[in-house]
Amino acid sequence: MWGAMVRKPANIPHDADQLRPPIVRSKGSTPSERYLAHLGDRTFLNLWSYPNPYREQKQGGRGDGKELCDLLVVCDPHVIVFSEKAIVWPDRDIDVAWGRWFRKAVLEAANQLKGAERWINEFPERIFLDKDCNTPFPLQLPDKDRRRFHRVVVARGAAQACRKHFGEDIGTFMIKPVITGLDHCNPKAAEYSPFTIGDLDPSGDYVHVFDETALDVVISELDTITDFTDYLDKRASFLRSGRVLWCHGEEELLAYYAVRINEAGDHDFTPPEGEDWTNIDGIAIGRGGYEALRKNPRYLAKKQEDSISYAWDRLIEVFTRHMMGGTSIVLPGHSYSLLESEVAVRYMALQSRFLRRGLSKALLDALEMGKTTDKFFRLILPSEGSKGSETAFFIMTLKYLDFMDREGGYARYRQYRAFFLKTYAQAVLMKYPRLARVIGIAMEPPNQGRGSSEDIIYGAQHDWSDEDRRQLQDDCDALGIMNGLKERPYTGDEFPHVADRRGGAVVGNRKQRRAQAAMMRREKR
Repeated sequence: MWGAMVRKPANIPHDADQLRPPIVRSKGSTPSERYLAHLGDRTFLNLWSYPNPYREQKQGGRGDGKELCDLLVVCDPHVIVFSEKAIVWPDRDIDVAWGRWFRKAVLEAANQLKGAERWINEFPERIFLDKDCNTPFPLQLPDKDRRRFHRVVVARGAAQACRKHFGEDIGTFMIKPVITGLDHCNPKAAEYSPFTIGDLDPSGDYVHVFDETALDVVISELDTITDFTDYLDKRASFLRSGRVLWCHGEEELLAYYAVRINEAGDHDFTPPEGEDWTNIDGIAIGRGGYEALRKNPRYLAKKQEDSISYAWDRLIEVFTRHMMGGTSIVLPGHSYSLLESEVAVRYMALQSRFLRRGLSKALLDALEMGKTTDKFFRLILPSEGSKGSETAFFIMTLKYLDFMDREGGYARYRQYRAFFLKTYAQAVLMKYPRLARVIGIAMEPPNQGRGSSEDIIYGAQHDWSDEDRRQLQDDCDALGIMNGLKERPYTGDEFPHVADRRGGAVVGNRKQRRAQAAMMRREKR
């Protein structure tokens, strides 16, 4: 059990011995690399997203770093490796131009990914943030037995030619899984088709290929680590399943995924409505699904509902900004560790966009309720058996009251609040033994005029002795907490139910889709 304590330096001065060197990341050396770095920060957030890391060629040598990849995202258990190539489209016959561009923009990038993954696996201690190899990569890589690699090529330069070839506005690459390896750029190959991507290496790990347009579309819809990596995993499995004949473009594949929910309640590439994969030789995903999705009232309602969820992103960045800047503060008697502090905010970052809605609502409600009560506590507990059910969060607020001026001032208040935070965390874990961990966040209510700070604590489940239980009950009684505790489960629909009288795409699991289709038929009658 430990806590990463963070406060805003504008309000409270730091002690010199509490400041640490900041983590300085590359911003990218070209416009396209800088844009990729921007997308990384927006989607994966700054603590886990590292543009242009370097590998140390000679152990113990300095100044000989070689670029490992264009963007490395590490958020246990995920390792996402991006290789980006911006290659000017050749002014040649289309077959010659496509072959030349594909080799440089796609195959060379895929080779870089293969080398980067091998280096990460073999020499994790020789990854640095700078070319001189003076600043080691700051995060712990996931253990090999849990590590989940995701490989992404971002191939720039062919978008305009692709739009012209297909005669449409979006113009992402067509997808045809039967095209493999060098057949992508061999006009004599049976399945050859310019601006069409299949499987680069069917015998190896899957490599996802996006042009700049496709990457923008995917990240605009899947802008959390979990949403993005879930899509990549299921995309790879689907495209290698033999079920896909072709897909008109990445946006159409994404639309197919977005409106389908499997029996576990997750987005997935389930069969077409009323069908079973055992009865289908293969499917072709044509044009129009993405446009229909974006016009669907339930999709528009989802986007509106999602707007509140970014309060959770902003809170994560409150903590990570101090961790990156070296300005995280710990209370007397505690020591600071970036790796330990990262665990708490990592579980915040691993929440999907949908779950961030409920967490954000709980956060904002707690801050509002805290204005009218000295202390406020809200537990957000996932339903037993649901995805992520082993992790709970809680938000607490504690006012800085007048008498605290006589009891040691703001520093003493912080210690007092930290004791509340730790006691709440222990009590939640003991009350709910099914939990593996709890993350607690403490603040003062807004606009109180006494200060502004945030504390976060990570608590891991463990065996509780009888003495532990007695001591914890005494602490809870002394603080007047945990009596009549009411938890708040995750609730709501990802796609709110909105009557769609225009016949757009229907979203939900199979039962929900059938019910909505029946409702629409009744409305038409």
